[in-house]
Amino acid sequence: MSVVMVNATNLLPYEPSTDPKPLRVSSAEETEYGSVNINVGGGITTSAWCNKITVRVPVGAGAEHLTTEGADIKTGASTGWTPSAPAVSGGFAVITFTPARAVQFTGQIVTLTLSNIAVNRTAGQVSIAIIESSSRTNGSFTNKDAAVEVDKFPAGFVFRNFAPEKIMVENGEVAVLRWEGSDAKYTMHWGDTPAGVSVDKVRVWSTPRGLTTVTGFMLRAEVTTGGVTLTHTLTTAVTVRIPDLVVRNLTVQGPATFADSVSLTNTAKDLTVAGSVRGAGSNPLRVSQNAGLKVDAALNVNGASTFSNSITTIGAVTVGGTLTANGNLNAVGNGIVRIADLRGPYGEPLKIDSHVNVLPGNNVTVGGTLTANGNLNAVGNGIVRIAELRGPYGEPLEINSHVNVLPGNNVTITDNLTVGGKRAIRVGDRIQLEVNSHNKELYLYCETGNRDNVYGGRRSDGSTYYLNAIWRVHYFDSRSRVNDASDGQGTIAGPNGGDIRSADD
Repeated sequence: MSVVMVNATNLLPYEPSTDPKPLRVSSAEETEYGSVNINVGGGITTSAWCNKITVRVPVGAGAEHLTTEGADIKTGASTGWTPSAPAVSGGFAVITFTPARAVQFTGQIVTLTLSNIAVNRTAGQVSIAIIESSSRTNGSFTNKDAAVEVDKFPAGFVFRNFAPEKIMVENGEVAVLRWEGSDAKYTMHWGDTPAGVSVDKVRVWSTPRGLTTVTGFMLRAEVTTGGVTLTHTLTTAVTVRIPDLVVRNLTVQGPATFADSVSLTNTAKDLTVAGSVRGAGSNPLRVSQNAGLKVDAALNVNGASTFSNSITTIGAVTVGGTLTANGNLNAVGNGIVRIADLRGPYGEPLKIDSHVNVLPGNNVTVGGTLTANGNLNAVGNGIVRIAELRGPYGEPLEINSHVNVLPGNNVTITDNLTVGGKRAIRVGDRIQLEVNSHNKELYLYCETGNRDNVYGGRRSDGSTYYLNAIWRVHYFDSRSRVNDASDGQGTIAGPNGGDIRSADD
C-alpha cells in the first residue's frame, strides 16, 4: 500500500490505509476480504472548501483492479458526511460522499471508508481515482482530480509481529528484533542509517552497536510481481534507560539534574539561564576549563567567592558578598576594580607591591597607621597633610632635606632643638658661661658699649647675673682673634672649644 497521495489538481490531501495490512489477493480455496480507509485533509496548510468527493474503484480481475464484486462494497464516512451506494459503471464502482453543507478544511480529518471488499486473485497495484468538488472560497466549486494507490500482495503472504525482544535496553546495550514474514526482500531502517541494511535471510536481527537513545525501527518488505514492486512496512521502537539525548529545542518545565558533563559544542551559541546556576547539593559550582571563565559583561556575586588562582577581569565585576582569591586578582587593560573597603587577609597587613597613582581630584585617607618601608613621595604640587610626624619606634625622625616654613606658619618645638650637633639656646633659657681655663677672660658687651668681665658668672661689684639685657658676645679662641655672634643668633662657643651651657644643665 502506498501512503503517498498522487497529487494532480486537488486542494485536499489524501492518505489511504488498509485492513488487513497488507491486503492479500484471494485464492481458489479462499476469498480474501478487506477494507480501504481514505483520510482527507490531514496536514493541510491552506484553507480549502469542499462540497462533494467521488471515489472510483477499478472493478475487474486484473492486477490493476481491486475487486470483481464492486456492487458488494459497503461504504461509511465521518459524521456529517453521507456516502452513496456503489454504482458500477464503465469498469468502476463509483461512490459519492456528500457533506450536509460545504465544509472548510483547516486541519480536521474526514475519513471515507470502503469495506467488505472481495479482493480479486491477481496481485498488483491499484489506483483509486478521486474527484473532489472544491474551492478556495465557499463558492465557485470545480472538480479536481487526485488518486491513491493500494497494493495487493500474493495470496498467503505474511508480514507481521515485528517487535523487539526487550522494549527497553541499558545505555550501550544491543537491541534484538524479531518478525514473521514470507519470502520477500526485507530492508531494516533505523536511527542514523536511513539507507537501511538488507535482512532478507533472517527473521531475528541484532543492532550492529549498542543503543544510546530511544530508537525507531522500520522494516520494509518488497515483493515484485508482474513488473510492479509491492511495498509494505512495519515499525517498532526500543527505549533506552538513561538515554543520550539529542534535541533541537528543549523546554524543561521542572527541575533538571545532570549527573555528568554538560557541553555546548557550538561555540557560537549561548547558554541562557533565567534563574540560578548552582553546584550539586552543598557543593560549590566549579569551572574546570583550563582556559578559565570569561565574563564579557557584569558579574554579580552575592555570596562568598574563593579563587585559588589568578583572576583577570575585562569588564565590571560586582561582588555582593565576600570575594576571596588564593591566587592573583588582575584587572588588565582598562579594567577597573571598585572596592569600598580594601583589607589584607585576616590578621595580616595589606601589602601593595606596585606603584600606586592617585589621580587628581581623589583623596587618600588613612584612618590608622601608614607605614612605608620605602620612600613616601608627594611629587609635583602634591601636598602631604600630617597631624603628627614621628620617627620609627624608638628611633629619631630624620629629615634629609631643606625645610621651608612658609610665612604665617609657626614651628613649635616642645623639647630641645639641636643644630649642627649643638643644642640651640631658646628665648627664656638661662645660661651660665664658663671657660676651660681661668687665664682666659670672657667679656660681655652690653648694647650701651660698656664692657664687663663676667668671669665667675658675676659682675666685678659682686652683683647677680645680668638679666633682661641684650648682649653681643666677643671671645678669643685659638683659631682667630675674635668671633662675633650678633643678638644671640648663630653658634656661640667658648674659647678653645669650651662649651656654653644653660643654667639648666
